[in-house]
Amino acid sequence: MMEHEVLNTTKGFRGNPHLMVIPPAADLRPNRPPEGAVCIYRAQVEYGLMLPPQPEFREVLNSFQLVPAQLSPNAVAYMYSFLKLLQARGISWSLMLFWSLFSWMTVPGYGGCLALRSRSRKAMFSGASSSHSDWRDFYFFVGGDLGIPLTPGVCPTEFLGDAQWVAGTSVQRSLEALKGKNLPLKDFL
Repeated sequence: MMEHEVLNTTKGFRGNPHLMVIPPAADLRPNRPPEGAVCIYRAQVEYGLMLPPQPEFREVLNSFQLVPAQLSPNAVAYMYSFLKLLQARGISWSLMLFWSLFSWMTVPGYGGCLALRSRSRKAMFSGASSSHSDWRDFYFFVGGDLGIPLTPGVCPTEFLGDAQWVAGTSVQRSLEALKGKNLPLKDFL
């Protein structure tokens, strides 16, 4: 990315004195960010990624030991849209509810990149971009107090399998209210 593109992309959070925006350089790659920084893709910011991430998004990254560079832009859009949907319906956020509705899947051809898919047979959100052609070419780095992992880890075993069966009664009611919905993604972005 050119420096002016980085400045335009980061205008929403670069005024935060606890964050440091680092433009790409010849010796920095998405899988080799500067020490103390993470790679962020421009498309992720355009799809709603906030920095530092809001608490729920931070909880997902920390619980699954993910760094933002592992997430496709659509995964970011789904996560933030899901949070807005919960807020609009007055449903309390919980990691268990998130895990009951979504599962991770790898994006073919994008080495280690993850997307979200609905655990029900029907996608919760429709209208996501299917174009994954060049979004990985436009990245920068952010360092500072993000409260998220700086390097990817291994997903803890308690998040493997079907979490729906261990969810509490209130989570089950919230889950039933959202199952089978197909909402336009554009309404949340």
